Amino acid sequence: MKVLDSKFVESAYRFTDLSYSEFPEIAFIGRSNVGKSSLINTLLQRKNLAQISKKPGKTRTINIFEVSCSLNEQKEKINFADLPGYGYAKISEKTQRAWKALIDDYILKRKNLCGIILIVDLRHSADLKDIEAKNWITSNRKEMLLVPTKADKLGKSQAAIKIRMLKDQFLLLPNQEIIGFSSKTKNGRNQILEWIGQLTALIKNGDDTC
Repeated sequence: MKVLDSKFVESAYRFTDLSYSEFPEIAFIGRSNVGKSSLINTLLQRKNLAQISKKPGKTRTINIFEVSCSLNEQKEKINFADLPGYGYAKISEKTQRAWKALIDDYILKRKNLCGIILIVDLRHSADLKDIEAKNWITSNRKEMLLVPTKADKLGKSQAAIKIRMLKDQFLLLPNQEIIGFSSKTKNGRNQILEWIGQLTALIKNGDDTC
């Protein structure tokens, strides 16, 4: 899959605020400040399309981006959805509940949602909220890719050890993948786009459904 162009479409504080879309949609989810925006910008080769902040908890909406791409020599359009980060303690319980309700509604009700990229920090072990997110995704039968970010912060051998540990922690099923990523070196970018492209192609060919 080759990205040709991309643009911001909309933000939604509530699921009901999201516009209908017929394009296959890939969602990005992870803890606050784990590097979701940096991952999206790197995949789309844009600097600030997805807003990056050093202050955790800034993303409080579902942000939709429309991506024009070349897939098997055909021009296609898909959506990227940047979901609010979870696990940030310095916000009210009311806000945390609202974010959780928004994400739950999105995963359960978004008809064109076809796959979810779960993002963790490669430097750290997964915690309970990460495992809960994985279980919630798989229980709703959504295709999932696990992407540990900030791989450039570790040496190759140490990164490989961490990835093996994450595979054990997440109890990944045979059809689930894990791809290490660095926004600094762009390692993992092509593999992640390939995963998105393969999933989108299956849907376009009618071999799978969102």
